[in-house]
Amino acid sequence: MRKILLIGLVAPFFMAACGPTCQSTCQKLYSDSECNLQRPGKSQSELTKQCLNYCEGALDIPGDLNGYDPFARQGTTNSVELENENQAAAWMNCVDQQACERLDYRSGQGGYCQPVW
Repeated sequence: MRKILLIGLVAPFFMAACGPTCQSTCQKLYSDSECNLQRPGKSQSELTKQCLNYCEGALDIPGDLNGYDPFARQGTTNSVELENENQAAAWMNCVDQQACERLDYRSGQGGYCQPVW
């Protein structure tokens, strides 16, 4: 009985650590110690907060990818929107796997894993 209870308490922590989260994804994008993406007129904390709100909002909506492919380069604009949980999960995985210079649509090599604010 104790083993079952212990497994039930510990399993969610291991499952949460299996992949990227909204927090780890947004930190990668905007943290000084990681990609440190910047936008004129917005602080890193504002960008991180916006990212978290957007990501967590998408996670609350069930749905399919509907043609969304974060690994496809979007060019020089940031017109992609995350509409649901599956798109948010694909986006988080993409950000987790890409080098920072590939994430900023304003760089010559960027445009992957959109949206990036």
